Amino acid sequence: MNETNLKNEAISNKDGTTFVDIDALPISMVNHRFNFKPVNWHNLLMLVDVADRSKRYSTMVIENGFNFYLLKSSTTALINRKLSMECVLHKHFNRSVCEELNIKNKFPILTTEASLIPLPTGHRSRSYSWFNANLLSYCIPYSNDKFAYLYLHGKETHLKVNASGYYLQNKFKDLMMIHNFILYYTQRSLSCINFVKQSRFNNPNLPNTNSILFDDQIYHDIYLKTAKYMYEDYLANKKG
Repeated sequence: MNETNLKNEAISNKDGTTFVDIDALPISMVNHRFNFKPVNWHNLLMLVDVADRSKRYSTMVIENGFNFYLLKSSTTALINRKLSMECVLHKHFNRSVCEELNIKNKFPILTTEASLIPLPTGHRSRSYSWFNANLLSYCIPYSNDKFAYLYLHGKETHLKVNASGYYLQNKFKDLMMIHNFILYYTQRSLSCINFVKQSRFNNPNLPNTNSILFDDQIYHDIYLKTAKYMYEDYLANKKG
């Protein structure tokens, strides 16, 4: 059995499968609780919406190694905070890609550290539960039941989630479409980068080192201004 900071009663076993039932897990089983704690996105397994189970805490975070803890911030707030720090894969870019690819309903979210897939919610909430597909080995859906086991790399204990095999299959297809587009987008960008590099190399008047130091904030500001100017052109062309 895997080491975990959950209480022993949280681990279930049925038909030879050892698992934690995420949707049935009482938060009293989670020992570690924080008002604020930075999420280790590279090591994240799940963000679980527990607002219906707790008046004080909104999210249960599960990290690789089965480290469980509670946070006050909602899953939506945590993800939006992460996306606000992204240079390219920010909230508006994710939304635009999914709209253009005709990905409907609640769509996956891609960041530089995690590929997040939303789970269906059974209660009225603006927040969803999410799992990081990057750390999954595979999942076993049960066609006759609306639940599945998420299998993790090198782990004996699995995560049971309330999602049908049909739902998960569609979300994985959506995520693959987003991944493929990002690869296409990146390859186009690399062509531009190689052209600029070659231009610099062919021009002896340009210095070999950068005279200006750039950071992510400059990139972010340029990205926003570009979107603004493109929208202004769109409005001007629409009037004409």
